[in-house]
Amino acid sequence: MIARLEGLIVRAAESYRPDARFLAVLRIAYGLWLLLFPVDILWIAAVPDEFVHPRPGLFGFLHSVPPEGLLIALSVIRFVLAVLLALGILTLPTSILMTAVMVTAAGISYSFSKVDHFILFELVPLFLVFAGWGSRWSVDAWWRTRRGRDLLPARGMPVLLYAMTIGWAMLSAAVPKVLGGWLDPSRQATRGYIARDIAIGEKPGPLGQWLLPLDADLFWKLLDYATIAAEGLLIVFVLTPTIYRCWILLLACFHTGVYLTLGISFIDYTLVYAVFFSPVVMWIVHRIVSRRPSATAPVQRA
Repeated sequence: MIARLEGLIVRAAESYRPDARFLAVLRIAYGLWLLLFPVDILWIAAVPDEFVHPRPGLFGFLHSVPPEGLLIALSVIRFVLAVLLALGILTLPTSILMTAVMVTAAGISYSFSKVDHFILFELVPLFLVFAGWGSRWSVDAWWRTRRGRDLLPARGMPVLLYAMTIGWAMLSAAVPKVLGGWLDPSRQATRGYIARDIAIGEKPGPLGQWLLPLDADLFWKLLDYATIAAEGLLIVFVLTPTIYRCWILLLACFHTGVYLTLGISFIDYTLVYAVFFSPVVMWIVHRIVSRRPSATAPVQRA
């Protein structure tokens, strides 16, 4: 039994193993994304101390708003790390520090009892650096080649572990919904969230106000069930990479629906899910390249 499970894990890890060049592109894109679309955290300094109510955990010790100098330092460090990451300089420590800085910034912002959904984005460097996203098209790779050493291959096990992490994170979002009554046939939870946002003055998604008056009980209940299924069942398929990828596409549709109804954008998750499609993307690339006429092929003359 143990041997069969071990074999299943090994095969899954191999199936998840990304192409090193794809990882390099992902690393560069991630660094540029942080440079072009940095998350503002300086607003925290203007929040009164009375609003600080951290949740239990790593940041439970916070009892007052951190000084503005600390927030500026975190922003500057994040900027510098993003540059190093895009260039592939000291990729291993840079990636680990990047995750630490972003988790710290997020943990501080969560201390006002508002939690968002982007911790998985912040964990990307931590997992993908061990997968090998610095082993190509980086200063580290150039330096390794210059010293006459072979480039390191990409590894699939860190991607498998990341897939498990995403699965558990999604499950942790689904379970509270189940406990909160989302499965109750008489309750329309999704519709309720849209109504709440409109009632408190928050701007809903592009289709939120249009969908809210839709009086179709079956439609709204199916949305509730689909949400729980999309989030809660991902972990079930973690050792079957092909189905896992299909479920990720389903989640992408779910995220699009959340944006259209509630106005919550998950565009950052493009960089979270991208690594799982490396084998598919590279297969397409190889097919396109193989069909191109060779530049060195003799020209046929009439």
